[in-house]
Amino acid sequence: MTKKEVIAGHIAMLCANVMWGLMSPIGKEALNSEDISPLTLTGLRIIGAAILFWLGSLVLPKSIAPKETVERGDWLPMVFAALLITFANQMCIIIGVSLTSPIDATMMCSTTPFFTLILVWLLWKVNHHPAKIAGVVVGFAGMLVFILGSGTNEEMNVRNPLLGDTFCILSQVFGAVYMVKYAYLTQKYSPFTLMKWLFTFSAIIMIFVSGGSFLRTEWSLIPVRVLLEAAYVVVCGTFLAYVLLPIGQRVMMPTSIAMYNYLQPIVSAVFSVAIGVAAVTSSTIIGSVLILLGVAFVNKKWRKED
Repeated sequence: MTKKEVIAGHIAMLCANVMWGLMSPIGKEALNSEDISPLTLTGLRIIGAAILFWLGSLVLPKSIAPKETVERGDWLPMVFAALLITFANQMCIIIGVSLTSPIDATMMCSTTPFFTLILVWLLWKVNHHPAKIAGVVVGFAGMLVFILGSGTNEEMNVRNPLLGDTFCILSQVFGAVYMVKYAYLTQKYSPFTLMKWLFTFSAIIMIFVSGGSFLRTEWSLIPVRVLLEAAYVVVCGTFLAYVLLPIGQRVMMPTSIAMYNYLQPIVSAVFSVAIGVAAVTSSTIIGSVLILLGVAFVNKKWRKED
């Protein structure tokens, strides 16, 4: 690979993680207006992303959107995977963001490695390095700091941080089940192909789930700012981020990709405070440090690991 391709890969991964980091505070700002409900925003994100992925498959180069045929035996697993990682996962995230601080939401959404490790141990009886077990313990301690240290803040529309954080954690449990049960799909198909079909199946379900909410929404009365914020969640926070992801994956090691993931909570925290939808407290700092430290321990490849 050329130096130009490597630089492009790093830029793509940087942009993708910045987009994901901005999604919680921007989505929170849209939901704060109360012109659009969490269910409607979830429907917009899933259905809108599905449409964009299909349009992208027609115009994007094969290096990003390869023309792949899904094997017959993989259709049903894809439907179940869609229920986990795009329908249930995305629904819980947006409901969580509507109830808690976007900083809390972003940090809770960094905890998938903990639940994945636990599921691997429970289902496959895999022995993990003691440092990884310690990472899970430290990470859960960080989550407890967030949950117990967060309080309601009507001014910033943090109405029920305990319930909101719980929904965000639940979303990561769904994500962990997907990673353990359907990880083989990520090895067989490109990220673009996989996301296209997962969002498509989820969109079909979401049409029925959020149809009533769409019809009750007074679209003509929604301020342009709120519509642009919702559009960001759909276009940048979902579609473009997943388009950029394979560009970085082609030229970067998994360890480098994992390092870029740490940008998300930093970007979310800085932007949330800047636009006034969150405040940094001592519990925010302590909880963030513990969770990021735990994730680092869990993601690290330790020597003599069983």
